[in-house]
Amino acid sequence: MTMIWAFSPVLGFFCAPMIASLSDTIRLRWGRRRPVLLALGIAMMTGLWILPHGKAIGVFFGDPDVPVDQMEGFRWAIPVTIVGLVLTDFDAETSNGIARAYFMDMCTPDDQARVLTTAMFIGGIGGTVGYVLGAIDWSQANLNFLGGNEATVFLFVFCVMGIGLTITVTSYREVPLPLQETDPLLRPITSSAFEAEKMRQLAVYSISKDVIDPVKAQPEAPPIGDEDEKPLQLRDFLRNIVRMPRSLFILYTTQFFSQLGYLSYCLYFTDFVGSEVFGGDSAASSDSPEGALYEEGVRYGCWGMAVFAVCSASYSAIIERMIKLFGARPVYMGGLLLFSLGMLMMGLFKEKFVIFIVCPTVGIMYAGMYSIPYLLVSNYHSKNSFEMKDGKCVKNTTKRGFGADVSLMSNMLFLAQLIISLAIGSIIDAVGSNVVVIFSASIFSLIAALVASQIVYMGL
Repeated sequence: MTMIWAFSPVLGFFCAPMIASLSDTIRLRWGRRRPVLLALGIAMMTGLWILPHGKAIGVFFGDPDVPVDQMEGFRWAIPVTIVGLVLTDFDAETSNGIARAYFMDMCTPDDQARVLTTAMFIGGIGGTVGYVLGAIDWSQANLNFLGGNEATVFLFVFCVMGIGLTITVTSYREVPLPLQETDPLLRPITSSAFEAEKMRQLAVYSISKDVIDPVKAQPEAPPIGDEDEKPLQLRDFLRNIVRMPRSLFILYTTQFFSQLGYLSYCLYFTDFVGSEVFGGDSAASSDSPEGALYEEGVRYGCWGMAVFAVCSASYSAIIERMIKLFGARPVYMGGLLLFSLGMLMMGLFKEKFVIFIVCPTVGIMYAGMYSIPYLLVSNYHSKNSFEMKDGKCVKNTTKRGFGADVSLMSNMLFLAQLIISLAIGSIIDAVGSNVVVIFSASIFSLIAALVASQIVYMGL
């Protein structure tokens, strides 16, 4: 299972930035981001449909209809289910970065912080609903026609995904890239565009103390649509990964360790609660006392994750105000340190009440992790600067794609998931307890907070 979990991050690590770079250059009349989001959304819904029906699809292709523990040899159900898992995981995380680039394209720089926090608020509500769906024992409900627990949960998620995708791709119309290239008024206002327009105005009129005279001898100002406004090509994208500004490298490193901490918690939290807090056994039969305890612990853990999602939505509603009051640095670092302390408490005191005390710290960290870094990338691009010298922004001379940089931020999730998938299982087996995962989350988050102290915040 550990190796299967590694498929999606490997695929995403190499393919997600390429897809995002492609979305910077698409020339369709429908826009740049929405065609990519639609394709990823349809693929994700396909994966959501495959996952709970992998065995049935395998039977359709010729597998014997026997219980799972009696299966032998090659079975179509296994590769089919893996395909569903990879489609769901890869498309969900890849569309995450594309969606952020889309809704930040649709607003002014001053509104981007509010847009990001609104997206986090909606995501928190969605997470809450998802975890509650997982916490309910659907086998006790009169919904047998939907299938078991897994089939019922995935059906609800499939419907929500379809509604969300439809709303997203029909919400705001994008300005097609060819139209942006022909009409300067439709392009995003950047510092280079502002300077070009200022030079054009100075070339038209010469201002003196007494009169305004037309200028006849001054050279023509460069057009607003200069080389910097041309879409980023694939070779430029690959060159920019190698020649990454130091500020972006530090920001990506912070996000990488933040994701390591979050994934250590997220992927193994319910297993930790079921085995360590409730004293159950994941390998035991569901009819045995140990198996029943484990399942009860998993559902209890889902309620804890629902609390985390509620707190994430609530905190995202005020994080913009927190940044204005205290600045991005203390808000960002404070959330990471709080999460680190919470995970340390959970690992030391394995009690039921500690779960609900600590889970809100996860929501605070999560809201900051998925808003502040993206806001910083947007800030860098809007100022066309990735460096500060003597308190002033240094103009960037290298073309960088906004969608590609946002996707590279999301790509840190794939890299962290790959490492967790390949390493954490062996570590748990070596230690003999999955409490090491909780302590790992604490350590990774602490490292992320230390690296975050070196981020270039540019007055944010």
